[in-house]
Amino acid sequence: MSLFHQDNESFFDYPMLRAAARKGIEDSGLIMRAANGERKAAESLHRGFWGFVRQFEVAIAERVNSKSLPREPLYAKFGRREARTALAGAARNVKDLQKSEIEGVFNEAERALLEMQHEEATHAAHWAADAKNLGISRAELDRTPLMPGIKALNDAARAEDLVEFFAKSLAATEFVAEELGDVLARNAKYTKLFSRRRAIWMEVHTIPHDGGPSHADIVLDFARAYSRSDSPERIHKVALEGMCLFGAAAREVEEHFCPVTKVAAE
Repeated sequence: MSLFHQDNESFFDYPMLRAAARKGIEDSGLIMRAANGERKAAESLHRGFWGFVRQFEVAIAERVNSKSLPREPLYAKFGRREARTALAGAARNVKDLQKSEIEGVFNEAERALLEMQHEEATHAAHWAADAKNLGISRAELDRTPLMPGIKALNDAARAEDLVEFFAKSLAATEFVAEELGDVLARNAKYTKLFSRRRAIWMEVHTIPHDGGPSHADIVLDFARAYSRSDSPERIHKVALEGMCLFGAAAREVEEHFCPVTKVAAE
């Protein structure tokens, strides 16, 4: 048993969630401008969302690797042995996903170098490296002002309610990241802006899962495990709310860093 539930594909409306994430990407002026090869938009995307990408992994580590993730509700719902088996399986699934992502993106020599640098599983490190290949230094990233919409995303990643934590923050982030990668990872207009002609963070989120659970599968499974309802309604609702947060943040980033120039009417 690698998940708490074996029927998530029929329980959750995956097509609806993926379609909502895709619509959010396609409705974003910032992302579509980057997809069309506009350097300023690509730079703004990397600068503006750095404050979330950097804090997202920190928030997950603080919650999942501490006593902040309670076991007793899982023991009561599934039984101690079954819950422990599922928890161990989730940890193994995440490790396997991290390994497959790196193997899918880097060649053997590059993987060895990343392992030496202890960055092989750090998405934030890939974001910063991609920014560097756009000509943005780490110091510039760290000096980037935090937009209110980015702060809202960070707040969602620290939600006390575990259904909101796993669905509104983690699941929404995974669906958005997968669709963002699908739009940008192999888009020549976008990748030509980078000095190595690749956007690694985007590529990582397009790696096939080889039949195993994806990151989205795992976090939705946890949201369901902590939910007191036998319906997916609330999980769907808060996941969609999380996706809306990304759309709002992207609009703010665009307005602040690369506003569209309006041509005065003649």
